[in-house]
Amino acid sequence: LAQAFGFGLIQRTHSDSRRHPHQPPAEMGRMYGNGKGMASSALPYRRKPPTWVKMKTEDVCDHICKLAKKGLAPSQIGVTLRDSFGIPQVRSVTGNK
Repeated sequence: LAQAFGFGLIQRTHSDSRRHPHQPPAEMGRMYGNGKGMASSALPYRRKPPTWVKMKTEDVCDHICKLAKKGLAPSQIGVTLRDSFGIPQVRSVTGNK
């Protein structure tokens, strides 16, 4: 009955029919590589914290522990430290991740 209406067991999409059978599905990137273009975050070359960051390492670690105990994800902790306390990179202030 399903084949009578044109539905097979395997439905192919338009993009599946045009790609090579040995390539993974295209995700809008390079055809023969893993890169996806120039868009990426550019971290500063200097590994020291900026001169305008006045918080000490212990204070930053305390804030990280408080936010982690609240159940925030590491990315959310970084966003909170960036937006509320003006810390651009935690690694540059504390010396580790």
